[in-house]
Amino acid sequence: EEDPFKYTPVIHNYAATNLIPRHLGPEYIIHGAKLYSPWDPTKTEVTLVVSEWFFDRSLHLIEHLDDKDHPFSEVVVMVPPAAAAHDDYDLMTEVPVRTQHRGAPDFMDLCEADIKTDWFMITNSYHHVARHVDLMFTPGTFKPVIPFTPATYAFCFKYPYCKETINLAQRFNPGHDKVVQDMDMLYNTEMRNAFCKEWKEQNGDEGELMYKHQQRRLMFRKKIIGPPGPTGTSYYAWLVREGKDGMYKLTDRSLYGARPPFVKIFAKEEKLDGMSEDELAKRIGMTLLDNSTDCNCMEFETETDCEDSGIGCIWRPLFESCHPPELIDGSAPICPTTEAPTSAPTVSMDGIFDETDSPTSSPVEPEPEKDPWYVSVFKSRESEKDRSNSFNEANGGSMQSPDDDEILGSEKASRARRAMLKKSKSFEAVDLQANERL
Repeated sequence: EEDPFKYTPVIHNYAATNLIPRHLGPEYIIHGAKLYSPWDPTKTEVTLVVSEWFFDRSLHLIEHLDDKDHPFSEVVVMVPPAAAAHDDYDLMTEVPVRTQHRGAPDFMDLCEADIKTDWFMITNSYHHVARHVDLMFTPGTFKPVIPFTPATYAFCFKYPYCKETINLAQRFNPGHDKVVQDMDMLYNTEMRNAFCKEWKEQNGDEGELMYKHQQRRLMFRKKIIGPPGPTGTSYYAWLVREGKDGMYKLTDRSLYGARPPFVKIFAKEEKLDGMSEDELAKRIGMTLLDNSTDCNCMEFETETDCEDSGIGCIWRPLFESCHPPELIDGSAPICPTTEAPTSAPTVSMDGIFDETDSPTSSPVEPEPEKDPWYVSVFKSRESEKDRSNSFNEANGGSMQSPDDDEILGSEKASRARRAMLKKSKSFEAVDLQANERL
């Protein structure tokens, strides 16, 4: 059948969409777009900080950096004190790369990174740089445009980690109600230094005082689920309190969306590295390591890879990005949702677990389960029967009978039974009083 609708490239609907000129097509009439300026390298130099651990996964990011459209003029790789520094970065990328050994825990990288430029962004080695890092700035004033998520129950408070992130930010700005992802924020180096100085005064050089006064909360839970160090949300809350938040233009992610500047490509590895030894041993014992698969449409950066993903991802040609279908049509998620992983993975587990002997052939007998409280209510007849058996054994077994309903013939046995019942009633009276006391 002929399509009754006629389509034209002259007009395009960009309602509730933040754009830079690169996103525009041949249309002449544009509806609803918020148009911002792209990054200008003559005005702003940006450093990229990469948190690395023991696995050299950051090499994947660095090796593919020249294939991306990005604003980074330098890369700083934060590594553990015992990790070796690479001296061949110049063979991998044209962007200058230097290694900085940590002098504090990895969750302090935001404050500890040595930055030479006025601005910087931060990611970790489980990500790589997106195909297009579309940093946006307000026209004329050139303020960075930063996406935020409103701190509501639907978007934040039902997730313990997010709720605690807001609680910590409100120590700087009571009533703070915006969540800014660490990897979405374009940090100003001078403001970062001032923020981190005050953060350390409040929470200790390594965050050891963050939850010191939360003993009452710890009485009701094993641990507090929340960030162990400074966050982009706390950084912005501090700016608001200092009256310096005007250097940014914030835009609501729940209304206008946002394009991530970094794409996670080692999702499974991040979960495993973030596990404690006990958690990892339990997971190994459940034999789930080989059965788990990544489910992430964002890692596919070409139309062919997206359509051939095998998990139902959909390519959006306008923004050259791959998305799960629920993001477009509101259907059920194709990937399971999980809790956010820790930001500080444990050390490598290689060599920690020794080989074990084969298990015993005979299983250990489990502990018998305790009866629930209400079982005693239904045991009166069983109790009577048990007492009857005890009485029979004490009298030489004269009362034993293969049939509970059999009539005992001897007079002697009848007298014995009446005496037993009388004694049983006294026991039941004692039990009744005990039950009444409960």
